[in-house]
Amino acid sequence: MGLLDEKKQNNIASYVISMWHVEDVMRANDLDPRKVEEQLIAPIDADEEKRAEVRAWYADIIERMKEEGLHRYGHLAEVEEVMNDLEFLHRTLVDVLNDPEYDALFEAARPGITALQTQADEEAEGPIATCFTAIYGVMLLRAQGKAVSESTAEAEAQMRKLLEKLSVHYKQMRKLPGVSMN
Repeated sequence: MGLLDEKKQNNIASYVISMWHVEDVMRANDLDPRKVEEQLIAPIDADEEKRAEVRAWYADIIERMKEEGLHRYGHLAEVEEVMNDLEFLHRTLVDVLNDPEYDALFEAARPGITALQTQADEEAEGPIATCFTAIYGVMLLRAQGKAVSESTAEAEAQMRKLLEKLSVHYKQMRKLPGVSMN
């Protein structure tokens, strides 16, 4: 059982952000289990059984990152699969289902999404990946104690609302018979 299974079941957006963070932390520790042990596992206030569970989970992440060539950048295949599912669900909600509440949230987030996609130019991703990139970027800026402009904070807040609603739809969709996304 993975440490983020509950997030994956209940809030897929939070799961994606958490996995991006874990991947970055593993890279910061050079995908080295000994460094992860020293930096992340040893300080945990838990019994050895819990530490062993955490150790095994991190070791699995590290091994898969190495196998997938994610030493410097990129995301695990399982995270990319979730991202693809979320982009597909987003397009379905906007283009097919025309959910008024979701459409309103998307319209509120669209200016920020478009601005980031324009900045990215040829490397622009879909709207949902763009939202995740923005939210994660703002999270990193705040963690580093750097200022976040009011307009950036507002755009990020709109994107966060969109992803929260998308996560609700994702969870509902997974409950449908015959739907086996992740």
